[in-house]
Amino acid sequence: MFNGRFCGFYLLLCLMIEPALLSVSAAAQAGARTPNKASSVAGKKEVKFEVISIRPAKPGFSPYDGGATHMSDTNPTPDGFITTMTVWQMLMLAYAPDDGSVQNVPMVNAPKWLSDGPPTWYVINARVADADRDAWRSQDKRHVLLHSAMRDLLKERCKLLAHDDPAEFPDYELVIEKHGLKMKATAPGSVHPKEALALPTGGFRLATGSRDQTTWHYYGASIAELIDFLRPPGTFSPAPPIYDKTGLTGRYDFSLTMIEEPSHDFAASTFNWPVGPLGLELKPGKYPGYKLVIEHMKRPAEN
Repeated sequence: MFNGRFCGFYLLLCLMIEPALLSVSAAAQAGARTPNKASSVAGKKEVKFEVISIRPAKPGFSPYDGGATHMSDTNPTPDGFITTMTVWQMLMLAYAPDDGSVQNVPMVNAPKWLSDGPPTWYVINARVADADRDAWRSQDKRHVLLHSAMRDLLKERCKLLAHDDPAEFPDYELVIEKHGLKMKATAPGSVHPKEALALPTGGFRLATGSRDQTTWHYYGASIAELIDFLRPPGTFSPAPPIYDKTGLTGRYDFSLTMIEEPSHDFAASTFNWPVGPLGLELKPGKYPGYKLVIEHMKRPAEN
């Protein structure tokens, strides 16, 4: 989700630098979300595409030119899936945790062609069988059926063999600072500025200041909306996840001001917006997850 901190090309830029995310370094591990036992490679419900068309994008294709079919789309269509994405993105989508996110899953033994040179983009047009269509259309936002169909696509077209190994990854926990909460609870009946933008889950926000020194003012916002802002934008974020450990369930009015010299490292950009003035703190932590071990993989076979 674009959150006003970076340009709308963040996702595309992130995907262009994807080779740096293929190792099991701390930076790569940081991108995985909390995968529970059902989020690993084994034990997931399987659904297959009945018809699959996958072809390289036209010569000279650039993700910055626009006009691509459902560019980097990670949402299913009513009858299947239509997108333009790289093989790396396909892997991330296929093995995404079952929490509704599509985050970087650290990989081991990724083939060299996956990271050498600029990424190759593929146009995918896939359809599920009639018997699976009702279930496909009723899947929730976690899109677990799409994930399983993409795993089967990779097995069929890339001859993918993979398994998962347990691993531990860094995260951040948002907690109330020892001196206490400083955010102001939203007063009943309070009115937000007319020009404030409405947020999907009920709050509002308004930006003031300059591009180099922006302040975001929140009105009637939840902690979840604050965390959504702090998390770097983009579908495949390399940043550690943030978990709410505040216990706060109300709505609050507060402001976040960008530091004078913000980091342009997406993984570190969370700290461009200090939460200390709100009486909050981001504490580093760790959580159990998994890494994807590639045993065998070829380039996608066209049809």
